[in-house]
Amino acid sequence: MGARQARGYIVVRGSQRGVRRKLSPLFVAVSGALLILSVSLGLSLGSVSIPLKDIIASLLAGPGVEESGTEHIILWTLRFPRVLLALVEGASLGVAGAAMQGLFRNPMADPYVLGVSSGASLGAVLGIVFGAGRALGLWALPVLAFAGAFASTGIVYVLSTKNGRTDTWTLLLSGIAVSSLVSALIAFLMVFSRQRVEEIVFWTMGGLSRASWKALASAIPYAFAGVGVLWSQSKALNAFSFGEEAAFHMGVSVEAVKRRILRASSLTTASCVAFTGPIGFIGLIVPHVVRLLIGPDHRWLMPVSALAGGIALVLADLLARTIVPPLEIPVGVITSLFGAPFFLYLLVKVRKRGM
Repeated sequence: MGARQARGYIVVRGSQRGVRRKLSPLFVAVSGALLILSVSLGLSLGSVSIPLKDIIASLLAGPGVEESGTEHIILWTLRFPRVLLALVEGASLGVAGAAMQGLFRNPMADPYVLGVSSGASLGAVLGIVFGAGRALGLWALPVLAFAGAFASTGIVYVLSTKNGRTDTWTLLLSGIAVSSLVSALIAFLMVFSRQRVEEIVFWTMGGLSRASWKALASAIPYAFAGVGVLWSQSKALNAFSFGEEAAFHMGVSVEAVKRRILRASSLTTASCVAFTGPIGFIGLIVPHVVRLLIGPDHRWLMPVSALAGGIALVLADLLARTIVPPLEIPVGVITSLFGAPFFLYLLVKVRKRGM
């Protein structure tokens, strides 16, 4: 895009951006209200319904109350950590998705595009197949998932980097290729470990059934670190919307910013997959819809995507554990049921624009 075209884009879209910029604080406020509502529903509804007044009383009383009632125990041992973990991981996926879509300038990019999900899944599957839980206990799957995620991301990064320059399209294609290879390896392991197939399949569907206070405490530092770095790159991502060359002329250190975004996004996404398994479409749908509502300014897009991602995952998990009681459906199945049709809509929309 030439300089005149870039300036023309700003002029043509300037009035729309001004309106959206004024509405952005309103969207933040609305998203905050919806977040409170979704968290309240997540805590209240389930196999045992708990009134809001009892939730507030339990929250004020704290976890260490002697002779606690059943509802108090359910809230502090099951629902509080589960809802909060969904909130943290949904927010992380929303921000990571917004960053990847901004970096690739593609509305169909998501946090898993670098092979993070497949690599983490392979690490966890290896742990399940070889019984790593006996050595590492409850931390076996998260540790191995982290290792697998960073290994696959490292391979993709090396394949797409030459002479210190990372080509985004090669990065995208390398991620697809590595994901396909890793998926084949997972299928291979499942064939030779049929006694573990059910456990493997359930993990790779993604879910919050393993949520605990320890998992939440471990996930929060990664989420805050990754989201913080990505949000700090908001202005650079705004410049990337005009292309890498234009961003360079605006004073952006293109390659350094790309590395920073890729590393922070990989860290954030690997944390999500490690503690919940791969949960698809949150990082694709949420930032895309938010972008349509408030515009492409990442200074507002990031925080609203965080709020909307948390809302989406909390509600998806609520639906997963209440739609067919007493059974619990993996939350990844719910997000895919709603996300796949939207993804197909995006494909059709992009194809029509290309024609």
